[in-house]
Amino acid sequence: MKKRFIITFLSSFWLSMASFAGTPDNMNVWLKNGDKQVFSIGDVDSVTFGVNPLGDFKPLSEWTFLPVNTAPSPLAFTSEQKEYVRTGNEFAKKSFSILSEKKAEENLFYSPISLQIALGLCANGASEKGSREIAEVLGFSGDSLVADMNKFYNHIILSLNSPIDSVILKVNNAVWPVYGAQVLPPFLDVARKEYYATVRHLDYVHAPSASKDTIDAWAALMTNDCIKELSFFIDDATTLVINNACYFKGAWNVEIREEMTKKDTFKTITGEKQIVDMMHTYDQYGYTQTDDYQMVELVYGNGGEDFRLSNKGMGTYSMLLVLPAEGKDLDAVFNAIKWDSISLRRYDLDLKFPRYGIKSALGLKDVLLELGVNEIFSSYPNAISISSFVTDVVQDTYIKVNEEGTEAAAVTSIVAAGGASVLEHAEMKVNRPFAFVIREKTTGMLLFMGKVTKVEDVNKEE
Repeated sequence: MKKRFIITFLSSFWLSMASFAGTPDNMNVWLKNGDKQVFSIGDVDSVTFGVNPLGDFKPLSEWTFLPVNTAPSPLAFTSEQKEYVRTGNEFAKKSFSILSEKKAEENLFYSPISLQIALGLCANGASEKGSREIAEVLGFSGDSLVADMNKFYNHIILSLNSPIDSVILKVNNAVWPVYGAQVLPPFLDVARKEYYATVRHLDYVHAPSASKDTIDAWAALMTNDCIKELSFFIDDATTLVINNACYFKGAWNVEIREEMTKKDTFKTITGEKQIVDMMHTYDQYGYTQTDDYQMVELVYGNGGEDFRLSNKGMGTYSMLLVLPAEGKDLDAVFNAIKWDSISLRRYDLDLKFPRYGIKSALGLKDVLLELGVNEIFSSYPNAISISSFVTDVVQDTYIKVNEEGTEAAAVTSIVAAGGASVLEHAEMKVNRPFAFVIREKTTGMLLFMGKVTKVEDVNKEE
């Protein structure tokens, strides 16, 4: 049995630690050959990843990319937005708890903020009922809940992508409509202005495999090759894919020396004993202990000439390791933690913890249904000009933790299909002899076969 760690990546409570600056004037553009360039807004046309791009690519007024903010832009919220952070944390806890129950004895790594941003963008293409369901599940309320949600996530995207504490953090979005469909202007406007989404048509009907390759290439670029293949299915009924990608790489603020790492024993959830690489450090850390658990905070950000640690030198991003007390259930302990009221004190701490990594694919449709998001799975009418419904929501994740720090990534994919694909026009007039079969569709088993050389009318009674 693999060793089991349950850690949330970029959980929303981090965001309460970190003011939003003005919209930057520059943007990152990933070119067809994979290179990245920075351009001034207004000078950029659409960029594609495929060799033979499809569709009529528009200038920036209709196609846009993530802005670049070269100055640190830590988050600061109004009292109302702070409440969104709290309710976002609740969504993170509830969704993680459901996932944890489904994977009771497995490693689990999940990015609630990636799912939240993807759902926020998705909500703008849903029906009024569907968009309200999503916004309310994410913790928004009132008459302008969707607009408030868009503004909130816009602030988060711009801040998380700014350079803080020498940590690399990228949050990117993409919208991939089927070739031949119009992206409806209200949805496109929000996708480019609030979520800075790459928008490109793909030919799911005639080239589903190449279309998936394009989305996979985007995911690899956005995650520094941590995630190269996404775990969702495309066929000729696919009408739209929405993606969010989060990538994080940070070095520890307190050095962990590799020569201190030794082989040691780790006891799995099933009682199995493993020999693992156990890292060891003795330094000052934020720490707390209760009857139920021990918790330590490992801060990211190694300073340097061009960076300063924010939050009075205590850093903006950190990992919290939670160790349940002997005999305590990990899920029960973790679910009971109130992330908005964590109190840590500085300790001289002798800390040992293993190197570890997790790579997983998570199905999130059932999680969303359980939380009350239902409408988009039967009707998704306001994103593109083809009647669609969401068929799947999945998240691919990756994390590696060692003496240097942490590299982590998550890509959330929301896939929609239509009742009918966008097809080329054709005609068929059956006015001469023809043949037919009747089959069991799932297996292809032929049940009846026949041909008609002349048309006859028969009745069962004859």
